[in-house]
Amino acid sequence: MRVLVIGQGLAGTLFSHAALEKGWDCHVIDAGYASASAVAAGMFNPMSFRRVVEVWDAERHLSSMKATYSALSDQLGEQLIHFLPIHKRLSNSDYAALWNRQATTLKWIEPVTYQQGTANEGIVHGGGWVNLPRLLHLWRAQLSLQNRFERRALSHRDIDNLNNGAWDAFVDCRGMHLRNAPETPRMDLRGNRGEILTLASQDAPALPSSYILNFGKWTLPIGPNQWRLGASYEWKRQDIEPNPETADFLLHALKNAVPHSASLRVQSHEVGVRPVSKDRRPMVGPCPERPKWHIFNGLGTRGVLIGPKWANLLVDIVIGDAQTPDIVNPKRLVFPV
Repeated sequence: MRVLVIGQGLAGTLFSHAALEKGWDCHVIDAGYASASAVAAGMFNPMSFRRVVEVWDAERHLSSMKATYSALSDQLGEQLIHFLPIHKRLSNSDYAALWNRQATTLKWIEPVTYQQGTANEGIVHGGGWVNLPRLLHLWRAQLSLQNRFERRALSHRDIDNLNNGAWDAFVDCRGMHLRNAPETPRMDLRGNRGEILTLASQDAPALPSSYILNFGKWTLPIGPNQWRLGASYEWKRQDIEPNPETADFLLHALKNAVPHSASLRVQSHEVGVRPVSKDRRPMVGPCPERPKWHIFNGLGTRGVLIGPKWANLLVDIVIGDAQTPDIVNPKRLVFPV
């Protein structure tokens, strides 16, 4: 099976890895446009905090995720997945009571802890983060060594080669850049813009270093005296210019949650636009009206968690060993002509 993957963000990385594991002749092209994956924190969490419930198909997504990133870590010679508990600050007594009720049936969470008789934090197991920028870099380097990667955009010649059989299939993983792509039908792919800060301290740790702290926003330890702080969520803006007001908003929220964090220094301020579908489910399967053309996109804010399972299934879909589930079929998002 000879396959061309278009785009090397998270989706393109996961699919090309799954295809090569199957022994396919898989090649990847990437135009070098801004990618949400390149700046994402890469966090995963089996829980949704709004209603204190499991996220979609948490058990199976986590199982596939662990196997895939562990295999990639072994293959690339660097630990890429890091498991960390998540400490969720509890906003009020009603929320603490809900948390305790859910803790009786959900294996991911512990009952709330109390300090001086006041509910403080609930602890989540099964969370952590994947070093996405490093994963993308190392995977691209490995593909390049195997002459399987090119830094370029999709061309008319590529499409001609698909039509004449030089390629058996395309897998389109262009993220937000798919939305205006002239080669495919127009689809309802939406951009969720997020800004994230990297913070550092030269003194004693100013933030937790052994767990992720969630207080409406979150801090993620990524190295000695270094953390990511995020994130913002915007639907109306699509630019990738950092907004100083957003940085101030994030830092203010952090200071309210952790007063002694004011001494932290901002190392970087980055922006990404996450590709999200209207129903918050990915696009996985054949591209409508385009024979031999498949789409893997719309992984959204939980891409690190859900991506591996769907990348593996898409391999089977491409060769006809599996049907495309309606819940992820790209045709559901095509705008009427």
